[in-house]
Amino acid sequence: MGQFLEYVKIAYKSILSNKGRTFLTMLGIIIGISSVIMITGLGSGVKNALDGSLGDLFRGQTYIYSTGEENITVDDINYIKNNVKGLKMCTMENYYRGTAQSVKGEFTVDYYMVNETYEYFAVEGMLHGRYFTEDEVNNAENVAVIDEAGAKAFFGSTDVVGQSFYVDLYGDLLEYRIVGVRKAKESQLMNLVNNLNGDYNLVKLETPYTHYEKATNDTWIMDNNSDVLISSDSPDVNDTLKRIVNILESRHDVRGEEQFYIDSFDSYMEKINQVIGYVTLFIGFVSAISLLVGGIGVMNIMLVSVTERTSEIGIRKALGARTGSIMTQFLAEAAMITFVGGIIGVLLGYGGAEALCFLVSKIAKMSVHISINIFVALGAAIFSAAVGLFFGIFPAKKAATLSPIEALRQE
Repeated sequence: MGQFLEYVKIAYKSILSNKGRTFLTMLGIIIGISSVIMITGLGSGVKNALDGSLGDLFRGQTYIYSTGEENITVDDINYIKNNVKGLKMCTMENYYRGTAQSVKGEFTVDYYMVNETYEYFAVEGMLHGRYFTEDEVNNAENVAVIDEAGAKAFFGSTDVVGQSFYVDLYGDLLEYRIVGVRKAKESQLMNLVNNLNGDYNLVKLETPYTHYEKATNDTWIMDNNSDVLISSDSPDVNDTLKRIVNILESRHDVRGEEQFYIDSFDSYMEKINQVIGYVTLFIGFVSAISLLVGGIGVMNIMLVSVTERTSEIGIRKALGARTGSIMTQFLAEAAMITFVGGIIGVLLGYGGAEALCFLVSKIAKMSVHISINIFVALGAAIFSAAVGLFFGIFPAKKAATLSPIEALRQE
């Protein structure tokens, strides 16, 4: 152990005697390690932010679509809702885009025609009032739930339960009484999407689908419904979804014809995370190429060091130094250069990842936090030392096999 520490001490002195050259040698290692840390940290941070922002709102929600040849009727939806256990939500989700006028100006209204289970569409819950009931749906009452941002924009307040206003839907003027205000989405990502769509004056209104039919005598949108929105607490949600598809196929007498298909939010998130993972891995791999360049730089400098210290090697061998001792000395020097470079690279990479996450958070208006596994950072530093050992073997072997007579003659 004492002999090994002596080798480390000699390597340390050699590094200090050539600070500028040593730093330039480390540069490739520093850039490689810091790039890998930055990319993996940012990639994991973005993946977690997306999963958190969207997953908290829509995780577990699934659409079952028809191919267009077979429509999903209101009777289908009511049958599924009443006969499949474990469903939190089972509703159509049709909407028109209309306008509404208030003292604050004209507003765009996203007018959703749904049933009472749509209350569980997202996790934000109610801010004021309540959601409309099954009886109100069955009686086709003109009740509505408005979103918090829409209530504030339209009325100047969120406490608007009991207020009424008119919505213009392609010439049909419909009056609604507000029974509840849904909390604003806390997802900064969803707010960003709305801003990109220009939805600054957007009011979301959720109403019983039956009232639109009653008020307009228009059944087209329900007669041509193409999907059902499902959310389930069942631990065997996939079995539940397959059962619903079987019910639809049986009711429409299209068994085995694949007229209905499942489109789940969880599958989309899995694909998004997979793509982010592949992109992160690819960019990390490209960044890691600089480690190879850095390792070659270490080998070149160590070869130069062997040439410069030929006489020193000759004297040591003439005094009885073994081949293994000479080789260990130069390997220790190469490993120390790359290990220190690796540590600096980890620190710079962590700082760079923090800066990139902060920048992405500001641009995308979503909370992105760095996510770096401590074992990844430690592994990167150890790997950099391994690079030094690998690329230091040839120079070290060259130094260790020098003939002492030839080495002293070069002096």
